[in-house]
Amino acid sequence: MHGKTILLRAAMLIVACALAACFPGPEKVGDLARASMQQYFRSNPEFKGSGIEVVRVRVTGGGDRQFAALASVSYAGTTHEIPVTVIVDGINLQWFAEPGAFAFVSQTSAPPAQPPRE
Repeated sequence: MHGKTILLRAAMLIVACALAACFPGPEKVGDLARASMQQYFRSNPEFKGSGIEVVRVRVTGGGDRQFAALASVSYAGTTHEIPVTVIVDGINLQWFAEPGAFAFVSQTSAPPAQPPRE
């Protein structure tokens, strides 16, 4: 009976270790978030063709499944640091930024104001 208990505990430990490996570390979370953000900017009509580039996403805190991160986003020769939240749930990854966090893209891509015609 004692041998079965040890085997059961060993099996549970192996399963726990395998499940822990399913969640990526902070560096991998940053890489995955960068790729996801870049894909978003390439496919979203609001940003498509704007030349915006996600240079890096650096995880700054959090853990388990929710991470605080800082995205370095290059646009028109300037790099902007954007705080984002990254949530990893199994194989899914989502990232969130504050509303208006990417307003600099629409501000600089808007056509210049025309003087009034007389």
